[in-house]
Amino acid sequence: MRIFVVPITRARWALHCHPVNIVPTRVTKWAATASEKWSKWAVYPKNTWRGRIYTYGESLMDRIDFREYFLKEIPTKSEGAMLSKVDIVAPSILGKTEVLNELRALAQKQIPYHSKWMKICCYMLPVSSLFTLVPVIPNFPLFYNLFRVYSHYKARHGAQHLLHLLDEGTYEVVIDSELSRWYQGAASPSGSSADSQTIEGTRSAGYSSIQRSPVTSDDQRTLENGCPLLEDPVLISDNDISRMATYFQLSSFEPAIRRARHQIVAELAKSSS
Repeated sequence: MRIFVVPITRARWALHCHPVNIVPTRVTKWAATASEKWSKWAVYPKNTWRGRIYTYGESLMDRIDFREYFLKEIPTKSEGAMLSKVDIVAPSILGKTEVLNELRALAQKQIPYHSKWMKICCYMLPVSSLFTLVPVIPNFPLFYNLFRVYSHYKARHGAQHLLHLLDEGTYEVVIDSELSRWYQGAASPSGSSADSQTIEGTRSAGYSSIQRSPVTSDDQRTLENGCPLLEDPVLISDNDISRMATYFQLSSFEPAIRRARHQIVAELAKSSS
């Protein structure tokens, strides 16, 4: 299993987990089936009621915190994920201790958070089930509530498993040389050079010839027009993320990191406005 740490700004990072050799449980199989059926609604025109519901549902899911998506990606112990080693892939501008402390703090913070909201969503199930009485239209409030119960359940167990892996020391921080190229010139943490001496990742032929896209002024604004420049500058663009995904050859990498980047930029601009 690999965990990718991708700084969007110097202080805020996107996270993505790529698990391997996972045995799906009944719950995850049900979730995968539901997700497949939901994705089929994308073919409906946006001016139809199905198309409008799909567009609105996608916008709701895009608002879910990217850290929750990351924790959901971490397999649970019931999925056969008692791993002997986890590679934590990061660029050289981050120190080993800095990365580990951030992951540990995230897991410790999110376990009680997702436990709380999983219970709240469970309490709301009887209320949302009342929408079944509405004829013709499917009970989308119930479906969404069930999705949130599952999402909080997976995120909580993912956080617990992440904390277990960190406590057991079954990890290795890997400084990937090609990933580090995207951050050349970015400020390194003071006093972290000695701490960040870790095993260097292998290089991929052909990727080093791709030049890093310059970060324009638009990359330091929110997705809305007219917002002020961010005080904490954005280090990578969406084009950079696409090229990173090509380098790592992971189809799930780009949407996860892109979602995190958009949320981080929006949060920073909102706090600075």
